[in-house]
Amino acid sequence: MAKTTEVWIVEGVEGITRRQQMGRLAEWKKLFLAEAGASAVNIWEGGYGEYSGAWIYAVEFDSAEACGKSTDRFHANSKSFDDAMDIWTKTPMLKFRGGGLIHQSNI
Repeated sequence: MAKTTEVWIVEGVEGITRRQQMGRLAEWKKLFLAEAGASAVNIWEGGYGEYSGAWIYAVEFDSAEACGKSTDRFHANSKSFDDAMDIWTKTPMLKFRGGGLIHQSNI
């Protein structure tokens, strides 16, 4: 079985509490599970939120095709994408530091 995971490294914004940052991660998790077709969302904490904390945020898809369809669907509806980004950028709680895709396949 093949699967694709989109991984992001995110950091908290200075002056924002860990609870607020975790709340934002939970909002993203709901969005990806409900609207983006993700099969799972995993969040690992790499340090405490108030002390230069960072999270590894991994969105899992059943295949590379499912990941691609998710990206296409998300960007095709520009209003949905713009609304989400508008909310996230006007009230930042997290900063994206990097990311990438991991493709796994059992041969």
